[in-house]
Amino acid sequence: MDLVAMTGLDEQTPAQVAKMYEEYNADPEALKADAVTLREWIAMQPHLPKLTADQDTWLCRYILACKNSLERAKKRIDYFFTVQSRWPEYFRAPSIDEGVAFAEFCHGGPLPVLMPDGTRLTFYRFTPALAADPSSMNWMMFYMLSLGYVQLQLTTDRQPLRIEVIFDVKNYVMGLNTSFVAHFNEFRRFVKCLQVALPLHVRRIHLINAPALAVTALDKMVRPFLQEKLNKRIVTHDSVEALAKAIPHYCLPKELGGSMDKSLKEITLTWAGVAEECEKWYESRKWMRADLDLKPDKDFNELDGTFRRMVVD
Repeated sequence: MDLVAMTGLDEQTPAQVAKMYEEYNADPEALKADAVTLREWIAMQPHLPKLTADQDTWLCRYILACKNSLERAKKRIDYFFTVQSRWPEYFRAPSIDEGVAFAEFCHGGPLPVLMPDGTRLTFYRFTPALAADPSSMNWMMFYMLSLGYVQLQLTTDRQPLRIEVIFDVKNYVMGLNTSFVAHFNEFRRFVKCLQVALPLHVRRIHLINAPALAVTALDKMVRPFLQEKLNKRIVTHDSVEALAKAIPHYCLPKELGGSMDKSLKEITLTWAGVAEECEKWYESRKWMRADLDLKPDKDFNELDGTFRRMVVD
C-alpha cells in the first residue's frame, strides 16, 4: 500500500535525498545503527510498544527529522506514542463521505510538486461556502487531517522532512472566529501534538488574503502557543500575486498564481478518494501507542508545560 503514489505526490530525487543527509551530517549506515539503538531503548521502556526491524526505516526518518540526534528522538518518540494514547481522536482517518463533505468548506492537503530544494508545500483555504455557514466548520477534522499529512511524510521514504504551509484566510469571517474560540482546546492539543511529537521541519508559514480579523486571531490566539522560531517564520502576503513571487509558479495551482493543472478542490478530493486506504494505514498502526497505566511519570501536565519549550527544528 503506497498512499504517496496513490495521491500523486512527487518524491525527492536522489540528489535531494543526498543533500538532506548532508545537511543533517548523517550517514545512512550510521543512521541504521542508531535506529536499532532507538528500537532497543524503546523496548526497555515499560509503557512503550515493542517495535521490530520492520519499523527501522520509520525510526531512521524520525531520527533524521530530529536533526540526527538520538537523544532528541528518544524524547519526541515517547511523546509521539503518548499523545496517540491520550488523544486518539486526532489520529484516525476520515471516511470518504466525511472527506467529501469537508472539502465543501475547506480545501487542503500537500501539493504534489516539490520546490527546487525538495520542500513540500501544504495549503489550506476556507471556502466561500464556509463563510456563508461558518457553523459548519469541523475543526477536529481540520486538525486530524493536518496531523495525518505530517505522519505520512515522516513515515514514507524519499518524502521531504521540510514543509512550507500556505493559509488562504480570505473567508475567515466573524462566525468562523467564534467557532474557533469555542473549540480552542482542540487547537491547543493539536499544537501540542505537532510541536512535541511530530518533528517535521516547518520552514515558513505563508498567510495570504488576510482580513484584519484573521490577523488579530493570529496575533492573540495562535502566536502565543507557537514557539519563537516558528513565529518568526510566518510571512504575510497581501495577495496571491505576492505569494507567487515567493514560490516557483510550477509548484502552485492556478488559484494561487501558479501553473499546475489541478485545482485546489481537486487536490483535496484526491485525499478523500484514498480514505479507505488511509483507514487501513491507521488501523495497521493502531498498536503504536503508549500504555498510559505503565507510564512511570503519570503527571501528564508535563505535556502542557513543555510543548512550548521544545525546540522547533
